[in-house]
Amino acid sequence: MRRTGWFTAAVIAAGLYSSAASAGVWFEVLNAPCFSGNSFNQNPNPTNVTASGAYAGSFDCFNRDFNGDGSRTTLSIKAFQVWEYGTMFLYYDVTDPWNSAVTGNSVPGITSNELGGFFGGITVTISPKRVAEKIMGHELKIPFLRDIEVKYELENVSKFGSLNYYGLQWSIDQSILDFLTVTTVIRDDLSFQGVDLQLGFAWQKSFSIANQDFQFGGFLQWGVFGEGAHVTPIGPFDLPHGNPFMVSQPQLLYDVGKLAHFTPAKIYVGVEWQFAFNRYLIPAKSEHTLQYMLKWNI
Repeated sequence: MRRTGWFTAAVIAAGLYSSAASAGVWFEVLNAPCFSGNSFNQNPNPTNVTASGAYAGSFDCFNRDFNGDGSRTTLSIKAFQVWEYGTMFLYYDVTDPWNSAVTGNSVPGITSNELGGFFGGITVTISPKRVAEKIMGHELKIPFLRDIEVKYELENVSKFGSLNYYGLQWSIDQSILDFLTVTTVIRDDLSFQGVDLQLGFAWQKSFSIANQDFQFGGFLQWGVFGEGAHVTPIGPFDLPHGNPFMVSQPQLLYDVGKLAHFTPAKIYVGVEWQFAFNRYLIPAKSEHTLQYMLKWNI
């Protein structure tokens, strides 16, 4: 399961619409080598709900949990398509895709299926603005917005099952960034009673230094209140109730394809930093991890 599990559910599609958006398919490979991790400083009981599983003082380690140990590689496969009245986005993320779930990063007491974690989802948005423009035959202007879209996302997580998200996606009209979007959605996790409000921000800024091209992008997601009681609270990761959370993943990428006189804006290398508070909705379970990243736009 990539990085933050269900936290990433309503995130990626938040930043994918802009006035210059187009169809695309791309791959991302991320690795946290955990060379700064010290097993003597690591929590010895990662399967306990109250245990963090963290490597104290490290900067490139995940928490040791049901996805594996501190060192992990993640493969992400993504596709984005603009259609006449909105957008469609698909993603599929695999933890340690080139390792056997049986012989890979072994954590005592954790099943092989969990070590080979994955999650994916589909997001569809519909723009009432563009529908109205089609009917009326002329462009509509909304103060401070490029567009506003109705959003639905279905996410499937190998460990937790499916989650649904319903709400709005706001594309902010500004001239500094490539795009800036805000999402206001209801997170409906059927494992818990009730729903939660989830707020999101996503951005991207392209810039050049000495004729070399870079991208700075990322997102922040905030589960504001937490959902209600767990429907069937059994097992070490099945909490009595949902909790608020926050997760952010800024990244800095360099267009290495341009440097190699290959096709520009196709191959990027860089870093991504993840910060998560109440990870997996578990109180006081935080994570901060530096990952090295390769991105290939097909």
